[in-house]
Amino acid sequence: MKTRLIAVMLGLAFANCALAAPAAMPAKKGFGLGERHGFGAEHLQQLRVGWFYNWGPETTAQTSVPFVPMIFSEKRLKAKITGNFVLGFNEPDNEKQANLSAKEALAHWPTIVAKARLVGGPAMAGNPLKSEWLAEFMKARPKVDFITVHWYKGADSRHFIKDLTEIHAKFGKPIWVTEFAPQTAASSKADPDKFSPAQVAQFIAETTRWMDTTRWVQRYAWHDSRAGTSALFDADGKLTVAGKAYAAAGAPPL
Repeated sequence: MKTRLIAVMLGLAFANCALAAPAAMPAKKGFGLGERHGFGAEHLQQLRVGWFYNWGPETTAQTSVPFVPMIFSEKRLKAKITGNFVLGFNEPDNEKQANLSAKEALAHWPTIVAKARLVGGPAMAGNPLKSEWLAEFMKARPKVDFITVHWYKGADSRHFIKDLTEIHAKFGKPIWVTEFAPQTAASSKADPDKFSPAQVAQFIAETTRWMDTTRWVQRYAWHDSRAGTSALFDADGKLTVAGKAYAAAGAPPL
């Protein structure tokens, strides 16, 4: 009887370990939640994501999905941040975004580094492979635990994979793709039908499948243009063709 009881207890222990194992694997798929545009917890749930950010240091979304804060520009340097991650300046090479020189960013960088255990480098508006801004910044050897990438170069997954592979090879660090889509928001509004829904859905399926199986791509987040075929939600808040493709992508969320 005692032997049988021990066997049953061991069996339950192994079963619990097996059930718990997937939860230890963080989901790569995330979302840039435009809270000021009305996006909230329900959108995260529909997309089945494992993390999110909103270009700011805090969120008002009532959700159990992990939030990753960002120091968008030098105006947000005093923000109090908790957690393991922080994303650095957003497109400092763009005068309409963080708009900082590499020298200015480096002067502020210790403040960002002090806010979290792991720090994402500044996300470029331009091509990271050709960016003089990023070259100057990285030459100073600041603490950067992963490279953040924005990518808007069409619906060719081979082009996407080639670019990310070259970025990883150049910098030798893990990558977070914090914005990607065939078109920027401005391009989507100007030419909403440039890519068909089927093309965008295929692009999502192929790129996310590759990122999920590529170890050095640690996380990724689609950028919702809120217009055209790259938008994930329609005017009624329902998933579009692209939205359904993105919801179906990736490993199950935490």
